[in-house]
Amino acid sequence: MTSLQGHFLIAPPIVADENFNRSLVLILQHNEEGAIGLITNRPTNSELDDLWEAMTGSPFPGEGVLHVGGPVEGPVMVLHTRAEYSEQRILSGVYVSSQKSNLVKLISKKTLPYRVFAGYAGWQPGQLEAEIKAGGWLTTPASATDIFTPCEDPWKSMCQRLGDHVLKEVLGNDKLTMDPELN
Repeated sequence: MTSLQGHFLIAPPIVADENFNRSLVLILQHNEEGAIGLITNRPTNSELDDLWEAMTGSPFPGEGVLHVGGPVEGPVMVLHTRAEYSEQRILSGVYVSSQKSNLVKLISKKTLPYRVFAGYAGWQPGQLEAEIKAGGWLTTPASATDIFTPCEDPWKSMCQRLGDHVLKEVLGNDKLTMDPELN
């Protein structure tokens, strides 16, 4: 089994499960025991103030919004770029933390960039592989830039990038021309 840790799952345009419609899921862990990921393109309208105050008893020292990481309830998780405050390296320059002591250090020191998630996506052993085989997901390696650079529609942007890559491989060209006979 090849691990997809550090890869994006890209939901195809039509997905039956509304939890994953037009979603990009960053895989945090993928092994024989299953997989865990975070939907990276689901910001909420909630500021982090209330969550932070409930966790620490103090006002939130920065700015930011809470993201929906997936349909499974779980600990608050933060994706960030600081190895010294992490519990796990996801890919080059991207780490995850969920321990309160690390979250306090990250947020209170205003260690940017970071993204805060409530909930996660999870798969039982073999489930993710079966979904991919059935065409339920496209996959591509992720990067810190993909995760932390603001983008109006990350799902659309990632689909375009993946499409351009396929065109380049198949046609030897990364753009279709206006003349269909040349495509």
